[in-house]
Amino acid sequence: MRLVIDRVGKTFVDKNGRQTVALENIDLTISEEEFVAIVGPSGCGKSTLLNMVAGLMSPTSGEIYFASGEREMGGGESRASTSPRVAVVFQEVALFPWRTVLKNVEFGLEQLGVGRRERREIAKSYVEMVGLAGFEQSYPHQLSGGMRQRAGIARALAIRPDLLVMDEPLSALDAQTRVIMQEELVKLWEKARHKTLYVTHNIEEAVYLADRVVVLSRRPGRIIRTLSIELPRGARQEPGHRREIGDYVQSIWGLIREDAEKAMMEGAE
Repeated sequence: MRLVIDRVGKTFVDKNGRQTVALENIDLTISEEEFVAIVGPSGCGKSTLLNMVAGLMSPTSGEIYFASGEREMGGGESRASTSPRVAVVFQEVALFPWRTVLKNVEFGLEQLGVGRRERREIAKSYVEMVGLAGFEQSYPHQLSGGMRQRAGIARALAIRPDLLVMDEPLSALDAQTRVIMQEELVKLWEKARHKTLYVTHNIEEAVYLADRVVVLSRRPGRIIRTLSIELPRGARQEPGHRREIGDYVQSIWGLIREDAEKAMMEGAE
């Protein structure tokens, strides 16, 4: 299945009837086994778009759906016949403090009605996958920030989602832990290969992780450009690719800066 974001817009209306247009005319498709990152200035609607994709809010215009990849009569895409599973990882990991790591990872499986023995085995495998073997019976307060984030990622992956949505999942971590977690995310993605939509303020992180980077404009957020990262994901941290990584980062930063300068000029008129 492919995720299709078709001409999506979002407008917020306050209690006095004032409107704020957050997003306009967003067109984006995410294919199977594709990792797409979204970057842009603060307030451009990155998290709003993610929340709509996750089903936490509805678009004002356009639609978001999963396509089966088949073609209907007339050439349009066929909608998925089953409800897709979407898993979300937020910046602040919402682990249940009264549950152990293993019980937290089991939670989504419980909601899906998976039997106790099966969900325990599935949860154990994902705890091991994220490098938390030996901490199954630990509670969230006993874990470091990076370990809590790993537990949250394991919980999301355990339901075997059709789409993994991540909103600034590493931004609260210190610099060293963040780099380590970036490397871990690459390894996890190589194992699971879920469709992933990833929001971040960190341009270098987006280039390091993603197949494509979508650059949003200032509010109302529109897609300025989508860049494909033509480097093997596993080799992007190697010294030999630093110049190429830097070129991608500078290109993206240039787009954001140009958009900001345009806004300043318009404001001065």
